[in-house]
Amino acid sequence: MNESSLRELGLDLLEDRQFERALAVFAEAVRRVPADHRARMLAARCLSELGERERAVTVYHACAEGLLRRDYLLSAMAACKLGLELAPQERRLRDTLVRLHARASRSAAGRASVPPPLPPETLYDGKVETDLMGMSGEELSDRAIEVLAAPDPGGSANPDDRPPLPLFAELELDAFIDLVIRMGYRSFKSEEVVSAEGDSSDRLDVIVAGKAEVTRKVGGEERTLGFLGGGSIFGELSLLTGAPPTATVTAVVEMEVFELRREHLNAVAKNFPSVPQVLAQFAHKRMERNLTATSPLFQPMPESERSALFQRFSFRALQPGEQVLVEGEHSPGLFLVLAGELVVQKEDPAGGAVRLGVLREGEVAGEISLLTGLRATATVVSSRKTATAFLARTAFHELVKAYPHIQKYLEQLSDRRLKQIGEALRPAEILDADELLETDGQAAP
Repeated sequence: MNESSLRELGLDLLEDRQFERALAVFAEAVRRVPADHRARMLAARCLSELGERERAVTVYHACAEGLLRRDYLLSAMAACKLGLELAPQERRLRDTLVRLHARASRSAAGRASVPPPLPPETLYDGKVETDLMGMSGEELSDRAIEVLAAPDPGGSANPDDRPPLPLFAELELDAFIDLVIRMGYRSFKSEEVVSAEGDSSDRLDVIVAGKAEVTRKVGGEERTLGFLGGGSIFGELSLLTGAPPTATVTAVVEMEVFELRREHLNAVAKNFPSVPQVLAQFAHKRMERNLTATSPLFQPMPESERSALFQRFSFRALQPGEQVLVEGEHSPGLFLVLAGELVVQKEDPAGGAVRLGVLREGEVAGEISLLTGLRATATVVSSRKTATAFLARTAFHELVKAYPHIQKYLEQLSDRRLKQIGEALRPAEILDADELLETDGQAAP
């Protein structure tokens, strides 16, 4: 039986809650391939379920050390977290987190290099020659710990080969450890929805392992926007603003995910007030990078100038039902949707209101009034919590003067929208004047 088959067998046994047999299978997988840290983590779970918490903590620690040595920082964090859930004061795991943070911080801008402490002493050599799957009871437990607690003999990673740990490396050390302990850790099966478009959300997710598909409804159909792998972060804007996710994230294969909820952020912030600001700065940078790369407003500009343009905007959070433009009034400025949605509607001369469309991430509102100097031709209102970037009227005119190609794009956009408004308000059927004078082909008297 190869390593892949062993993993599948172990997972089946784990799902059936046959923890002792699953432990034997996972330990055998590690005996054959010491770098199989996924099997180590699963074996640690089995030990915990069997009541051997101390040995489970030892295995989590060995797993974290091996992953750190290979520079899989998120996975090493996960191993430390799971171990600390069993033993919150375990010094070995906290020391590993310190070394992990130091490793990541060496690559973070503005951080000094921090030499890591000496690695822990090796307790076991892992030299077990016998297949473990035929063992049980105390014999299995004793032999398994010899394998599972042994170090991963793999080579040390080059610190320049991998990027620094996203977000977490920017936190001060004690805040980082506190956050790792508090935040959630979840597993998702293939085809399970992790985050749904439009649903209320108060969390940020970090993919530790696995792969996810990102989709969005366009014209009533699901459209794939892309895929996310290990290390990907999503949901930070929803966490900060309460705006619902603008896309659905679904697991393609089994996934392991860190969950940072608002309650975790608030709890950490009580002792470390800098944490919300670090998260806000991180979200702002990602938002800037995503929008300047995808929004049509920035496409005519050289990439080197897009960041400076985005800095002209200020952040504005909108509550459900809040109006940003009112038909018949001058627009206060240009609104760029970051997350959530704005509904465009116009008063119908026949009574009521006509819904003209919905503006989502990357789209703008207010350009018609700003360009023409006239009053707004429609009302724009947030249908739910929405995050926007706002550019005041004076700053807008300075912008289009400095970037004529942006003015050209907005003029073309406003022309299309004015045409759409006219079509939306046109009666469904307009009779020719001659038709009003004729009935069944006969002239009216």
